[in-house]
Amino acid sequence: MASIYDRVDDSGPAGRSAGDAVAGGSVRTRLFDVVGALMRRRQLALPTGLDQSLRDAGLKSLDLVNMMLAVEDEFGIEIPQDLLTIENFRTIGAMESLVAKLVPL
Repeated sequence: MASIYDRVDDSGPAGRSAGDAVAGGSVRTRLFDVVGALMRRRQLALPTGLDQSLRDAGLKSLDLVNMMLAVEDEFGIEIPQDLLTIENFRTIGAMESLVAKLVPL
């Protein structure tokens, strides 16, 4: 059975992918990699979709802080304090939207 970790289709408008402006792969794929690494370290099941709650998957508050730092590091960005909300880190889809706001296309 194919996994979202095998292939992620994130084609955007006009044939551009969401990660064209970000070196090293698509934003979505890179976020799944960051979250997957944290989940494996905590011996938790990997998320199966963009909208799966990461807290429901077993991540705790400190894990979410570590994930925020890992996202900043992965994309070479600094997330403004007003965007450091649980809503922006609740799911991979929410993080993808956040990174898209902060990384110019």
